[in-house]
Amino acid sequence: MSLHVRPGRFVVTPQLPPRLRETDLHEIAAHLGERPLVVLQRGIAESDPCYAVVNDDEKPVALFGVVPDTSDPDVGLIWLLASDELAKHPFFVLRNTRKWVERFQQQYRVLWNHIDARNELNIRWLQWCGFTLLRRVENFGVEQRPFYEFERVREC
Repeated sequence: MSLHVRPGRFVVTPQLPPRLRETDLHEIAAHLGERPLVVLQRGIAESDPCYAVVNDDEKPVALFGVVPDTSDPDVGLIWLLASDELAKHPFFVLRNTRKWVERFQQQYRVLWNHIDARNELNIRWLQWCGFTLLRRVENFGVEQRPFYEFERVREC
């Protein structure tokens, strides 16, 4: 089975939350304390752009995008939420990740967000993509857990 990228606004989001990675569920709970479906729907609605990774059956495997900063059009909050199925396609991830980050950086000079400090694998993936960990915030989100703030700045 192969994966494809589609515009995220046309994906049926209720299919993804029950299949989200445990790390993503923990991060949503620690940061926002909201239901995953609500977080995904808000991400789709607020992102410019937003994409979905779907399998051959058109079921979503991941959603990702960038939420524009309302005070600075050159800054965007980058995000990705995925099912465990994404990890079963490492070549797809490696082939496409940097390409999409670079595409987003054509629109946004700065991409940033926070990541749960417990999520070591995704932290290494972010660094591989060229993101820098800026600082560790010890009491972040509704659960007051350690998170890292990360960013990637486009070279001028």
